[in-house]
Amino acid sequence: MDRLLSVERAGDLAGLLDAIASAQRLAHAYRDQASYWASQVDSGLGGDDAKTIAWLLDEAADSLWLPSRLEQRTRVWATNLHEQTSSQPLT
Repeated sequence: MDRLLSVERAGDLAGLLDAIASAQRLAHAYRDQASYWASQVDSGLGGDDAKTIAWLLDEAADSLWLPSRLEQRTRVWATNLHEQTSSQPLT
């Protein structure tokens, strides 16, 4: 089975999720979820988990409270994860 993320990209995604978790004006629900998923991301990330993270990133990017410096990066990652998992069935 092909991996969705390289070790480097998994680190980048975990870093983004950590940054979202630290966004003080963002709703606690988003921050809590981002913190949880940051601790779960690794190069063995499964498709279902990647879809969940993509949905979280979509919602966080749509928030008015996400700092603009994170918004574009968040949208790019969400799109990338959606594209990578679009052909994988839910388990």
